[in-house]
Amino acid sequence: MIEKLREVNDKLIKLNVNDEKNLKKYKLIQKILKDDKCFFKMKIEYAYSILRDLGIKKQDLKKVYVELINSKNL
Repeated sequence: MIEKLREVNDKLIKLNVNDEKNLKKYKLIQKILKDDKCFFKMKIEYAYSILRDLGIKKQDLKKVYVELINSKNL
């Protein structure tokens, strides 16, 4: 799942190359996503915010988040 999020973020970086505000946001998300365990290290509010920024639908946020922090991913 983290790989999928990285791919989505890379696409968003390319799409926003001319939008400095959004480009800065996606570059920051890119740095965060470099750590495979990043979602274990942040508050749920920040995790949901990142997931929303990456286009995850509201109704899917919890499911995606739970998958990202599943203990088998340790």
